Amino acid sequence: MDNKESANDAVRSTDEVHVRIVLAGNPHTTPAAFEKLADDPSEKVRSRLAANPRLPEDVFKKLAKDESVEVRESLCENPNAPDYILEQLAKDESEDVRLAIAAVSTIPLHLLKTLAEDDNMYVAGAAKKTLEEIEAKSDTR
Repeated sequence: MDNKESANDAVRSTDEVHVRIVLAGNPHTTPAAFEKLADDPSEKVRSRLAANPRLPEDVFKKLAKDESVEVRESLCENPNAPDYILEQLAKDESEDVRLAIAAVSTIPLHLLKTLAEDDNMYVAGAAKKTLEEIEAKSDTR
């Protein structure tokens, strides 16, 4: 294989990943396609998928166990993540995932209060800050 073929393969591969990223982020993608994209070899594709608010429950479950911290972090930001998935992420072994979820003001308050007691000072600090922001918003109403 010469350099031209190698370059063409690289462009084709990049284009294919880009198409899968677009599909993963599209709320009109079919549930069957979501299932397939959850097994995509590209962490970027799975991460984009994790943020899609139209995910079926079984895809939420699968992505919550993804080996990639980036994918699990993206799942924290999904506005339709079920509470039991958020609870699982709040107990994640990765402090980066716990830090990501501690900054989300829409998660159940009991999870933020638990995260405010996290052993990692950055996670605890982020959760306390989020709780303060929620309290400040409720005081201005």
